[in-house]
Amino acid sequence: MNTAQFPSGWQTVSQQEDIEAFCVGPAQGENDAPRGTVLLLQEIFGVNQAIRHVATQLAEKGFRVVCADVFDHVERRVDLGYSEADRKHGFSLLQAFNPETALVHCNAISEWARHLPGSNGKLAVVGFCIGGLLALKYAARFHCDAAVSFYGVKVHENLSELRTIECPVQYHVGKEDTHIQPEHVKAVEEVVSSMPNATVYAYEGAKHGFFNPLREEAFNREAFLTADHRMLELLTERLQ
Repeated sequence: MNTAQFPSGWQTVSQQEDIEAFCVGPAQGENDAPRGTVLLLQEIFGVNQAIRHVATQLAEKGFRVVCADVFDHVERRVDLGYSEADRKHGFSLLQAFNPETALVHCNAISEWARHLPGSNGKLAVVGFCIGGLLALKYAARFHCDAAVSFYGVKVHENLSELRTIECPVQYHVGKEDTHIQPEHVKAVEEVVSSMPNATVYAYEGAKHGFFNPLREEAFNREAFLTADHRMLELLTERLQ
């Protein structure tokens, strides 16, 4: 194993605090340039197949990816599908989890990843739904080089934190998202309009979950491709 190799699968970040992360990284050789890291934050369905797929896709683009198990203080390694029973389970976990604990654990994961061999020390945070909100909260409280929120919920209730973010920010939301009302998007847009490095992208015909190809009722290929391109441009610019 060379010094630049990135660990894969579930890794223990802190034995003392019992924190884990699911890691995916590109194949690297000893002479490869150091890589930037993406902290990937889940929906209520956990570090499931969809999140692992996003992590793999980002790794194939050359990024190191660490998926935080944000519900770990409630239930470890949550891996749900999209049945009604799974949705109910996910919402029960959402009600029980402590976002402050989750953010502390996210930072422990980030600091661990930043100091692994082969890292260039740069980090971006990307999140979906509840993870989309946590991504923005993380960027407001801790150092990172970029933040991308996909249909982050309740962002309109956290505008004071949003205003404090200094790194470049993207907020992606579907115009048919029933979990995020138009007036909530407008409130976010008004704040972002005064932030030189922040952009709101709203997609016609796109619903909540439009980025997830495993959710046939929500996936929107056109919105996905556009949002994915915008995200990758930002990550490439900020993490190289």
